[in-house]
Amino acid sequence: MKKLISILLCAALLLACVSALAEDKAVIDFQNRIQFSGVLPEGYKCSILSQSDLTMECLIASENPAAPRMDIFISFNESYTGVASLADLDADSLERLKMGFSEENVVTFENLKTDSGADLLVVRETGDDLDFLDFYTICLGHEIEFTLTAGEPGLALTDEQVSRCIEFMRGLSILPVQG
Repeated sequence: MKKLISILLCAALLLACVSALAEDKAVIDFQNRIQFSGVLPEGYKCSILSQSDLTMECLIASENPAAPRMDIFISFNESYTGVASLADLDADSLERLKMGFSEENVVTFENLKTDSGADLLVVRETGDDLDFLDFYTICLGHEIEFTLTAGEPGLALTDEQVSRCIEFMRGLSILPVQG
């Protein structure tokens, strides 16, 4: 009887430990064509703000209004109909894309590959006060943009916030839905 109680107690403790270590994973399906999934930072929630056949807007935000937020915009672009991913763009198309980001801001560009294999164009504002960090990709003709901004207007993103966001994006899965 004591052994049975010990085993049950161990099992209960194991389940409690597993529950405590469980991560808050968000999964977003867009029109049964594209799926995003990733582990959200502690205290963050993902919500869909609007959705139509061709567009979707989501928000990843903390309950703390001073914490940075990430806006996600997805839209189908007819000019990218035959483009499966950002890596499929030719040099001229990629340069035109970059010019669109640099029209209003002075920015630098980097490339990042997620763990799931998606190529992201990272757009960083230059200067001392980083107001935003942008991640852009294409999946099956859809433009996908993730924009990280400071939680309160007028604040700049810190190096730590940027690093955490890059790690989040690296672990993000952006995959076509297999039908």
